[in-house]
Amino acid sequence: MMSNSEPEHYLQKQRRLQLQELLSKFLPHHINLMNWDLVDQALIHPSFSAKYNNDRLELLGDSVLRLAVSLYLHENYTERSVGDLSALRSYLVSDEHLVQIADTYNLDEYILMQDNCRKDHKARRSRVADALEALIAAIYLSNPDLQMIRCWLDRHLEATIAQIKQIPALGNYKLALQELTQGVCKQLPEYRLADRDPFTAEVWFQGQRWGTGTGHSIKAAEQAAAQVALPQLQAYLQDIKNSPANLGRNS
Repeated sequence: MMSNSEPEHYLQKQRRLQLQELLSKFLPHHINLMNWDLVDQALIHPSFSAKYNNDRLELLGDSVLRLAVSLYLHENYTERSVGDLSALRSYLVSDEHLVQIADTYNLDEYILMQDNCRKDHKARRSRVADALEALIAAIYLSNPDLQMIRCWLDRHLEATIAQIKQIPALGNYKLALQELTQGVCKQLPEYRLADRDPFTAEVWFQGQRWGTGTGHSIKAAEQAAAQVALPQLQAYLQDIKNSPANLGRNS
């Protein structure tokens, strides 16, 4: 990647070529509509420049993303409950999902940052997710029309939903785990915070730890832990339901 020490004219020429290469993956027929200064800013990490970076664009991009995802769900999942849609949207706008999308475009390669930040693998997810949100804002501000976002975002949403719509509670593993344990045992799982760097949560049920997960927040760590615990508790509780004592009770 380029560094601060390279000549300014070289930065400008090479950077423009890089940005055009990237945007051709998103909007191959509309790159002439882009505000390249905004696209450039969207892919500048605060470590690279304290004054000219993607912080403000990321804030706007988060709102644009939520609106685009909400419209997609409203148009395509009219039969789903509000609770289901809320759970699904929560995953679709999560850092985890944004990084999955960003990696299909190799977005991290286009972000300008200090070398020590690039080596910080723990921070990768948040910086890539933030950069994608900032890029969404740059695309939207270049031409304030959500179709410029949705023409490439919708296909990612469709592919992701196809993978997770069979999962209980549409990928909200905490809710799915709660419904499972409550339905079988009339008890709730317990979440314990094991660490804060990174956030690490554990799921406990009936005195036993069933899953551990990490995330950028306590909520994300709990979701990750619940995802690990869910299949194990499903098998365990199924065995309980099928035990001779229960079979005799139900006969």
